[in-house]
Amino acid sequence: MKLDELVSHNLRKLNPTDLIIWRYIYKNKKKCCHISIYDIARECNVSRTTILRFAKKISLDGFSDLKMILKMELGQDDISPSIDIAEAAVDLCKKVGEEVAKQDFNRANKLIYKATRVFIYSSGYVQENVANEMKRLFISCNILIYEIKGIDEFQRILKNIDQTDLFIIISLSGESLHVVDFGNQLHMNGIPFISLTRLKSNTLASLSTEHIYITPIAMPTAVDTAYESMLMFFLVVEVWYISYSRYLTEQLQDNC
Repeated sequence: MKLDELVSHNLRKLNPTDLIIWRYIYKNKKKCCHISIYDIARECNVSRTTILRFAKKISLDGFSDLKMILKMELGQDDISPSIDIAEAAVDLCKKVGEEVAKQDFNRANKLIYKATRVFIYSSGYVQENVANEMKRLFISCNILIYEIKGIDEFQRILKNIDQTDLFIIISLSGESLHVVDFGNQLHMNGIPFISLTRLKSNTLASLSTEHIYITPIAMPTAVDTAYESMLMFFLVVEVWYISYSRYLTEQLQDNC
């Protein structure tokens, strides 16, 4: 979904200040790909926190996600003929495969296998797509993953879960305030949870029982723009599913 579509979809959540921010970004898309959140805040005469709130209101995890979508949109509209797209795609797939091969899913598999119930929370639009794919795959292993939508629903669920349950939290940065708050509450209540984030070192990962991470890979789309591929998120989930299906088979054989 393009940025203007996200804004239109969440228009009712936006106040006049948010619209000032959006109008500036819309008129200066290319510029906003490269400047910092502080630069935009200064141009719009608002605080850095206001920019972050705007991003979250349109279902993004933070300002970095907003810039990523901008770069992707500009890349689609302004592809340089000098870039060998096929070569870049092959190189991307190779890097993604090498990165995913480093992952060890054994502890995550044990947590899922022992869990009475599995819940999942995704903190943005891209993350929600990843969560949906994970729900679709794991159902074939008789794992029904319950998706939590919103802060209020999380707080209600928190009152009715215990240490036999498992949470999965998908966040690009692992630093969003509400995501870190969720992680803190689960950690303090002794509820096991797995974090799936874009970088290994982040607050959410440090709180989680087990963390799965991906390293962002930039793919060139034009002379002065690039975007970070989300392919690795989906591939990690697929490889995790395959790993778990094998783990499940081993457990069933051992119990025979």
